[in-house]
Amino acid sequence: MRLAPPRRLPPSLDELHGLRAARWVRESTEGQYDRYGPESQHEQMDRFVERYGLVDTKIVYSVAQSGRTVWRSNTMAEMLSAAKAGSFDVLLTGYFDRWQRNLRRTLELIEDHLHPSGVAWVMRDRRLMSSDPRDWDQMVTEAHEAERYSRRLGERITDGYAAKFRRLADPGGWAPLGFVRIPPAFVLRIDPDAIDVAVRIFERYAVGTLSIREVANEFSLNDRRVTEMLKNPIYNGWVGRKGDRTPASWRASPPVSDELWERVATLRASRARHGGSRPPRRIDLLRGLLYCVCGQRLRTDGTMGSPPRQRKLRPKHELCPDWGPKASHSANVYEPWIVGQVTGIRVDESTVERIVRVLSAPEARPITVNRARLERMKRELALDHAAGRIDDKTYLAQIAVLRDEASRIDSGERPSTGVAPDRVVAKLRALPETWAKATPSGRAELLHSIYERIIVRGPEFIGARLTPEAYSLGLALALPERVQPAPEWVLARPTGFERATSGASVR
Repeated sequence: MRLAPPRRLPPSLDELHGLRAARWVRESTEGQYDRYGPESQHEQMDRFVERYGLVDTKIVYSVAQSGRTVWRSNTMAEMLSAAKAGSFDVLLTGYFDRWQRNLRRTLELIEDHLHPSGVAWVMRDRRLMSSDPRDWDQMVTEAHEAERYSRRLGERITDGYAAKFRRLADPGGWAPLGFVRIPPAFVLRIDPDAIDVAVRIFERYAVGTLSIREVANEFSLNDRRVTEMLKNPIYNGWVGRKGDRTPASWRASPPVSDELWERVATLRASRARHGGSRPPRRIDLLRGLLYCVCGQRLRTDGTMGSPPRQRKLRPKHELCPDWGPKASHSANVYEPWIVGQVTGIRVDESTVERIVRVLSAPEARPITVNRARLERMKRELALDHAAGRIDDKTYLAQIAVLRDEASRIDSGERPSTGVAPDRVVAKLRALPETWAKATPSGRAELLHSIYERIIVRGPEFIGARLTPEAYSLGLALALPERVQPAPEWVLARPTGFERATSGASVR
C-alpha cells in the first residue's frame, strides 16, 4: 500500500487563494473570552479570508487558557488531529500572541505536526506565514516576544502577590469558601454567612468515617475543592504562601480550632498512603481506629466467612513479632467488645462525684510544637522588618498577634468548655439509649467521637485513647474496664483525667 504524498505547503501569502481555512481563538481566562476577546479576532480573520480568497470552513477552535500551557489543552489536541486528517489547509490566528506564548512548543507544533500534515499557520496581524521561508526569522522573533511578555507579566504579578503577603498578610487569589475580599485593598476577611459551612466540612471529615468524596457529596461540592480546603491553613488562622506562614488577623480565634485542625491533618496523613477503596456494603464501625501495638494502623480488607464479615488486616504482619501468625481477623473479634464498653457505661454516685471533682478543677494544657514554630516566625518577622521588607505598622500588627498566641500557649490553662457537670452526667446516662436509637452510620460517628485510637495485639485488646471531646465529658471515668460478653476480655480504661489504677497499660 502506497502512502499518500504530503500536501504541498503554500510558499507565500499570494498562493493562499482557494485553500481551506480554520480559525484559532484564544483568551487567557473564561472571563476575558466572554467579554471582549473573540469578536476582534474574528474581525481580523474575516478580512484576511476575504482579501486572500480563502475558503472559510467554519471550523473554529476556541479555548480559554494561558498561552504558556495551552499546548496541553484538549482543544489543541483536537485541532492537531483534524489537521492530520486533512480537514483544513491553513490555520488562522487574529493576533500573533493569541496562538500561544511558548516559543518551544510553537516550533514543535509547527515542524512536528502542522507542516507534516500539510497545514500552514498564519499570523494575520503580522502577515506572517510559517511555510514562507522569508517569514521564518520574524515569526520566531514574534513568538519569542510573546513568551517574554508573558514571563515578565508573571514576574510582576508574583512580586505583587508577595508584597501583598508581606504588608497585609494576604495570600492573593480567589477567596476560599467562608471568606470574602473587602475593598479597597481586597484583603481576605471571614464571611459570617458562609464560614459555618466550611467549619462543618472540617467537623464531618474529622469524624473519621467519611472519605473526602463522601463529605464533598454531602455538601454538593467538588471533592478536589474539599481536599484543598482541608489543607488550607487560612481556616486555622494562618496565611500561607510558597512555604511561608504568617498569622492572620483572626488567628486568636480561628474558625477551625487547633484541636480540630490537628485531628484533620492526622487523619489525612493516615490515609495518604493509599488511594482508598470501594464503599463497604456495611458501615465499618471501627474504620481507622484500630492500631497494632507497633503503631501500624489496621485496615479493612474485604470480607471473610459466611455470612460475610468485614476483615481487619494488619499490613506486613510478619514484620511485627507481637501480632501473631494470622494476617487478619474478623471484625467480630473487635466490634462486640467496643460496643459492649460503650453500652455498658456506668454512672453511679461515686463515678458522678469523681467526674464533678475533675471537671471543676483547672486543667493543664501541654505546650505543643506550636511554641517553637511561633518563635521561628517571630525571628523571621524581625529580620523582614530590619531588612525593610515590611513597614513598622505591618510589623507591629503581626508581632502582636504572635505574642498573643504565645501567651495563650504559655498560660497553661485551656479555655473552659462551658459545660456544667450535671449536663455531662445527663449525657453519659443517655449514651446507651442514644446508641440503641442510632443508625449504623450514626453509631460509627459516635464511636469515632469517643475513641481516638484503639490498640490491639492480634485479637487481644491492649489499650485505648479517647478524643479530647470524650475526655471533657468524663468518659475516661465512666467507661467500664471489664466488658462482658464471654469469654471475658479486658479493655484498658483510657486515661486523661488522672492516673489509671488498673487494667492494661495505656499508650
